Amino acid sequence: MPSFNESLIEVMFLASKIAAPTDRVRVTEWIRKLTETHAEKNTHPRLVEEYLEYLKLLLSSTPIYFVDPFKSYPPKQPLVPLAEALGNSLSSKCPFLPPTGPLAPVVLHRSGDDTATISVHQNPDGEVFCYMAIAPRD
Repeated sequence: MPSFNESLIEVMFLASKIAAPTDRVRVTEWIRKLTETHAEKNTHPRLVEEYLEYLKLLLSSTPIYFVDPFKSYPPKQPLVPLAEALGNSLSSKCPFLPPTGPLAPVVLHRSGDDTATISVHQNPDGEVFCYMAIAPRD
């Protein structure tokens, strides 16, 4: 995974090629929000990296098609993990889906080089969710 600065430069370059001024301004506001969030002391780097990589993917497509959360301006409150934001976006469009929210992990383990994560959560209904992610090494 590229560093924050490399991803930021690539997203800024891609944003400069957006034809619609309103879309360009909205992406610039997202870049500002992600940069501010990255500079905060207690923010996990993966939080911002996930948003940046997703934005880079959207801006690299032809034609550019904005989806949540990038269809609107960034929120004033702190960012939630991208998976939670996308889950809430789905639940707002599908009323039968429950909204996602922060769940306290039962188990959370990361590898020493931060390329693998295993997380087990239990929601208030007693259901258990397991999540495993592996990122390729550079």
